[in-house]
Amino acid sequence: MKKKLLICLLTFCFVFLPLTAVAESGDVKALFANGSYPYADLLYENGTIADTARLTVDYVKDEQVPSQNAPEIGCKAAFVADPVSGKVFYEKNAHDKMFPASTTKILTALVVLENCTLDETATVSNRAVSLVPDGYVRANLQPGEQLSVYTLLQALLIPSANDAAYVLAEHVGGSVGAFAALCNERAQELGCESVHFVNPNGIHDADHYCSAYDLFLIARACQKHDVFNEIVTTKSITLPATDRYPNKDRTFKNTNALLSEGSYYVPYCTGIKTGYTEEAGECLVASSAKDDLNLISVVLGGRIIGNTNERFSDTKKLLEFVYDNYAFRQIADKTKPLSEVNVIHAVKGQETLDVLIRTDIYAVAPNGTAPDNIRTQLDLSEEIKAPVKQNQVLGTVTYHADGMVYSTNLVAAHDVRKKPFWLYNLLVAMEILLVVFAVVRIVKKRQQ
Repeated sequence: MKKKLLICLLTFCFVFLPLTAVAESGDVKALFANGSYPYADLLYENGTIADTARLTVDYVKDEQVPSQNAPEIGCKAAFVADPVSGKVFYEKNAHDKMFPASTTKILTALVVLENCTLDETATVSNRAVSLVPDGYVRANLQPGEQLSVYTLLQALLIPSANDAAYVLAEHVGGSVGAFAALCNERAQELGCESVHFVNPNGIHDADHYCSAYDLFLIARACQKHDVFNEIVTTKSITLPATDRYPNKDRTFKNTNALLSEGSYYVPYCTGIKTGYTEEAGECLVASSAKDDLNLISVVLGGRIIGNTNERFSDTKKLLEFVYDNYAFRQIADKTKPLSEVNVIHAVKGQETLDVLIRTDIYAVAPNGTAPDNIRTQLDLSEEIKAPVKQNQVLGTVTYHADGMVYSTNLVAAHDVRKKPFWLYNLLVAMEILLVVFAVVRIVKKRQQ
């Protein structure tokens, strides 16, 4: 009887101890390969513990609360949104096909910037000059004149020169038709819904159209180019003298009245482009930057009523509406624990662990948004085992705030050491031995 008990005890010890040694020294990631650990893909990046939080931002329109303070505007179509997050603040017939007039030139600028260097020289052709109908804006470019791409972009975007648009189109595409094809292809890549351009400047054509939403996408892509942002905020330019035009009198003002002192002035306006034809009406793509919130506003199909130009008055109303009613507010603090979890196999005194996010999170939300209106969803591992490294990813957290959805990783606030299992196993074995000897002793007494 005693021998059998001892054999069982020794077998238990020799089997149990090697198993814990393998778990201690083996590839820990391999233990999660069967999917039993729900955050193996978050916990490791390229085989090592992640030490930075990953933040994703999404916009879910259906979760946004409609504003009760939106202004009435006269323009036929409008769209106002944050170019960074995509959050929409206002829309009116935003996806309808409209004539864009000279706001077309924003896409022309984008294709030029993506296919040229600024110091390239383009030559003004007879065709480029002759294509501009009477009554449309020109920069008085001369056939045979050579100008840099940068200068032509200034003429394109500041006074809205149609001859500069044709020169750039021929320089990049070889012909107006080929350049229009490049523009349409680029618009599709940007996700535009209905862009179909036949020229680089918006001179009216029944087959030349897009939507307010399309122009938002195009303008957003253009804002990635610093030179574009610099040009569209420039209030005036003077074209350089050339051998074909020796005078320095080609001075032009920016057509965007939001940039100039007056009744339409918006001090935080940063561009972008006006447009007008009789068929398109008054059009404006504008941008702004205030209180850490950037906006792009598009209005199409405006009118002039008395002394009021709707493209400017409506845009000013829309920008003021957003800045008066929305603001960035902090919804998550990286210094405050979001939860406390138990850690398995932790040394004494470290059995609980605070869970943090690695970065503060700010959301664009309506003024007066209560904390109860921000929904928080924690998704933590069911089991967290020591050892744990500080900043080790333990799960994810998702915040829902007025249509904006922010997701990031949850991380450990500090290191957690693992119990020394060789000592733990030895203590367990000794306890078992004591129990066995006690049982043997009791049995032996009973047999006497």
